[in-house]
Amino acid sequence: MDEPDGRKQSSATVRAAAGSTGPVLECPQCRGVLDPRDHGNLVFDGRVWCDRCHAYDRELIRPREFQEIKSWSGLICIAFGFFPVPLEFADDPAVFRLPSSVLMAETDHEHRSICFYPPGCRLATLCHELAHIHTGHGHTRVWAGMFAVLVAWVKSRLDTGQGVAGYQARQPISAGVPARVY
Repeated sequence: MDEPDGRKQSSATVRAAAGSTGPVLECPQCRGVLDPRDHGNLVFDGRVWCDRCHAYDRELIRPREFQEIKSWSGLICIAFGFFPVPLEFADDPAVFRLPSSVLMAETDHEHRSICFYPPGCRLATLCHELAHIHTGHGHTRVWAGMFAVLVAWVKSRLDTGQGVAGYQARQPISAGVPARVY
């Protein structure tokens, strides 16, 4: 796959992004053992971190309009040489409001598509699901490495104000939640 500057991304780069090339995934700061299946307690940002040592940039977890998520998906796919991924949006609360949690998005591996639910319209969720599609893996070390690489790339675009057309890369903290998200 191509990185934004045109260099080829090797599998070693993805393994390094996962934080370890050995059999165990470790937080780069505290060296705690990390399990990609416990992804809700991890932060994927260039490397895989525990959530005690690192946090997502606010813009990565801020709710966004579905159309903006679609635009970011196209931008990411082009930058990394991925085939485009069809995105769908389903807003039936009976589907995404689970008894003890909320469903953010689902990947359909057979059709290579992603269905977003209103709570999941976030850049971190997009990167999570694109990593599933483009690695063909569930919550594994390979998936974790790709997720971390994608988040770092998106974050670098946000940091330089290079979002997608029609949307500000960074919003002031006072900006409200988009009306079509919830």
